[in-house]
Amino acid sequence: MGDLTRNFSNSEFSCKCGCGFDDISLELVAVLQAIRDITGPLKINSGCRCEAYNKSIGGKELSAHPDGDAADLHCIRSTMRFQIIDTALQLGVSRIGVYKNFIHLDVSDRLPEGVIW
Repeated sequence: MGDLTRNFSNSEFSCKCGCGFDDISLELVAVLQAIRDITGPLKINSGCRCEAYNKSIGGKELSAHPDGDAADLHCIRSTMRFQIIDTALQLGVSRIGVYKNFIHLDVSDRLPEGVIW
């Protein structure tokens, strides 16, 4: 049981440095819940990041994580990768990063839209 949606809790999105930053976008969480309803359980690798933590792990300067508008989802299977991306696109997510072990999704309104990297 989650405190944000049926399956997601605020603690899953908290900054990993322990600073307490956990102001995740409810729009993003709703998208993630819809994806989870289709794909099954999702592990959040990273959600909110304070500026200092984002910099310390080599996060991009223009990252959506410090705004609470992004999440990285653990993903190593190609079928699940497809399901996540396909569902995210259907739900209007227009910023997607595809990496070897995770999928980045964000709903930033200050960064360019219509991008996949």
